[in-house]
Amino acid sequence: MINLNIFVNINIKLNQINIVVNSNKNPIPVFSKKFDLDNLIKHNEFELVLKQIILEIEKKLNTSVNKLYLMIEDHQLNSIDISINENFENNAITRTSIEYLLQDLRQHIITNHDDKRIVHIIIKKCKLDDEEYNNIPFGNKCRNFFLEISFIYLKKNFVSNFENLLKKHQIEVNRIICTNYARSLLDIDFDDLSKAGIAAIDNNNLNEVNVISKKINKLGFFEKLFHIFS
Repeated sequence: MINLNIFVNINIKLNQINIVVNSNKNPIPVFSKKFDLDNLIKHNEFELVLKQIILEIEKKLNTSVNKLYLMIEDHQLNSIDISINENFENNAITRTSIEYLLQDLRQHIITNHDDKRIVHIIIKKCKLDDEEYNNIPFGNKCRNFFLEISFIYLKKNFVSNFENLLKKHQIEVNRIICTNYARSLLDIDFDDLSKAGIAAIDNNNLNEVNVISKKINKLGFFEKLFHIFS
């Protein structure tokens, strides 16, 4: 079965829009187009061109386009790095306690930076009583628990505008990806947009946590959390 991945990359720095399609995660694109974003916006043709491209993809690949990955490439990688230092009073580290710590931290970011859209959460460091671990040792007791997290974000209004535009054409955004971060996952072929997109959706960075929703899905969240530190 052919599985198409459609990546629409908005390059803010170069004022370009790149549309790349690959099948079954093959990095070699089966479809690729590049446009001058400024020119499209200036002549109010962005929506028209988008519609034409969608029809072109559907005709060429004999499929319907209703989902895609929206990638935003900014001038630089934007992140907010925060660490927490929690006193566990020699109690055991439990799944629930870590869940609430991470949820509170993310909510703090959202509350104080409502102009930012968090798109990637990266665990950078985990320590118990100054001893660093490659995994969260659930069940271990400690007095001091330290966690360092990086929240990678994009401009909320900018992302929302493109999401709403796609929604008008009944296209759902599978995931928002920071292209700067996706490119950092590649050891080679730094400029290969298709490979960068695949690296991001395949979670090539095992320290990345799925963005937590306001309503916590405990099972899914912890399955991912265990994967991060395995």
